[in-house]
Amino acid sequence: MTQPDDLARWVAAAATAPDGIRLILADIDGVLSGGEGSPFRPRLLEHMAAWNRSAARDLRRPAIALCSGRQAPYVELLAQLSGCFLPCIFEHGAGILEPQRFRFRFQPSLGAAPWREAAAVRQVIEAALGPDVAFVQPGKEVTLTLYPLGSTSPAELGAAVTAALDRAGSGFVVTVNLRGVEVRPPGIDKGSGARWLSDQLGVSLDRFAGVGDSEDDLTFLRLVGYPTAPANARPAVRSTARYVARGAQDRGFLEILRHLSSLAGEA
Repeated sequence: MTQPDDLARWVAAAATAPDGIRLILADIDGVLSGGEGSPFRPRLLEHMAAWNRSAARDLRRPAIALCSGRQAPYVELLAQLSGCFLPCIFEHGAGILEPQRFRFRFQPSLGAAPWREAAAVRQVIEAALGPDVAFVQPGKEVTLTLYPLGSTSPAELGAAVTAALDRAGSGFVVTVNLRGVEVRPPGIDKGSGARWLSDQLGVSLDRFAGVGDSEDDLTFLRLVGYPTAPANARPAVRSTARYVARGAQDRGFLEILRHLSSLAGEA
């Protein structure tokens, strides 16, 4: 079990540590699990927790933190299960969770009450689409994720959401993925979250490794010093990665950890 002073001790040591990867920033869906509705392997979470316990004591082993589009409570639970003591990114970079302090913070650029604008955007979307076209993933405060219903495709849903927000004059950004549609405030993505995290820790992004599988992850993978990907990653992600695992999803992630250990001289 990590202790409340692990973060402060890690930050102080990282500032004077020799060159090398200090932090592994990992996506969740498509990396640690198969995504929505898919189970986690208990052994993976046990391995991550043991890894982070070791990283809290020995800076040769980079600590693992999470970087996800998922809502804050989901990320907080996984941070507990995987022993994260460094801050983790939720809602595509809109916010940072500090696990040991149990503190949730939104990016300062979003203002004092960013959930108000997101709630207004949700009302516009729901009024335009009606109840039978899509449903909104519960639990997010600043961003929205919509999943199509019936015969509606993600592309059709994305076009309808974009049209509704254009009519309303909203500046929110709409992106379509394999399963649904993401709606985010302008300037918010995993890359902006990674920059914010780097500033908060005082550790440059070239000391980060990143693990991702989808195009959304490119915004932070293109910033970090050592981008990696599991075998199931999209082609654009694989071409960006400096190391691509042979295994998919969680098996690929464990392979990436072994690879990073070898780079750090642990193996």
